[in-house]
Amino acid sequence: MDRCFEVDFENTRISKIVKNEDDLKSVKQLLYSIYRPLKDCYKHYAAIGAPSEIWSIPLNTYTEFCLSSGIIDGKLMKLSDFDRIFIATYTKTDKEKNPRNPERALVRYQFMEGLVRMADQKYIGNGLAATYKDALDMLVNESVKPFISKFDHQKWRIERYWNEDVDCVVKSYTPILKGAYKKYSGLKTLPGQRKFMSLEEFNGLVSSMDLLTDGLGERDATLYYSLAMMTQVDELGSDRIFQMQYIEFVEALARAADKYSAAPYGKIEVFFSSLRRFFMFFRRKFHLIKELNSLCMLNWKG
Repeated sequence: MDRCFEVDFENTRISKIVKNEDDLKSVKQLLYSIYRPLKDCYKHYAAIGAPSEIWSIPLNTYTEFCLSSGIIDGKLMKLSDFDRIFIATYTKTDKEKNPRNPERALVRYQFMEGLVRMADQKYIGNGLAATYKDALDMLVNESVKPFISKFDHQKWRIERYWNEDVDCVVKSYTPILKGAYKKYSGLKTLPGQRKFMSLEEFNGLVSSMDLLTDGLGERDATLYYSLAMMTQVDELGSDRIFQMQYIEFVEALARAADKYSAAPYGKIEVFFSSLRRFFMFFRRKFHLIKELNSLCMLNWKG
């Protein structure tokens, strides 16, 4: 995680924005202190945006983040100010160094840089702070930190996924799971390359299993694909971000199972649409072991 932060910070233009060396050092320390939840938040919004060759956050999704977090308040920070900051953040990139950097969307390091630019506009620009460190501190504590704390993707692993019961189910269905992975992978694998599952293939698997419902949409499937993938130090320079391995596939499927909350195998036929909504309401009362077991039995029996 430290390497990810250092690479991201080095790629930003924060050092050109914050001229004072001591102020820059303080800004860097503050960003480092929130980097893990900030990265998780970025991963969420990049997945629900419009991924192409690279995970990134387009304007509409970035606006959603800034409105939801309270950064845009209509007083100190207006939409017109925000639009200019978004443009300034994604433009003037070194296209030779980062040829995959999207034209009108933010990648991970730009997501971090945008916070510094917004702190400048919102607090220094309105005379409420004299240094970037103070401005960023106000932005982080008033808006960013309370909001990004909701995006702790490790919490799900600890509370729901990493336990003996789930491990038992995964081991019991390993031949079936590996068979599904094999069937829905390899589309974009080059000759001699290790086989992997692309985002399109994962979404195709979820769709073929008739899991896309009111409770689990394609947007959710894309998100779970992203959350299950190992974080890469340099997303712009690595194809690995869209090359899902088997262990990541199992986690993504488990996340989908948790969201879908299929009824216990053998009883699914008694659940009609109204009862399904009732079941989904109580899905958090069911342990993930039941949901993953039900999903496997329902879709890959025999």
